[in-house]
Amino acid sequence: MAFELPALPYAYDALEPYIDARTMEIHHTKHHAGYTKKLNAALEKHPELFEKSIEELVGNPDAIPEDIRTAVRNNGGGYYNHSIFWTVMGPDGGGEPKGALA
Repeated sequence: MAFELPALPYAYDALEPYIDARTMEIHHTKHHAGYTKKLNAALEKHPELFEKSIEELVGNPDAIPEDIRTAVRNNGGGYYNHSIFWTVMGPDGGGEPKGALA
């Protein structure tokens, strides 16, 4: 099954004034969408890899056929990083830094 561009769990303007709505929209509709499209295009050459999770694909690059390894590493990594970003960022924030971050 092909990878899909996930919907954001909040509006593009939800992180303002820290990250503006246009930046969020560009990263979602252009960058993340581009990584998604290019990852799927690479995997079409080896459709059995669609059965793997993104963690399996980027976590074990030696298991990826050499002819698509770089494309999967670059686009799979971009896809995964953006997917994580959308879920770890949020309009309610995480509170005041503690420990070594404070």
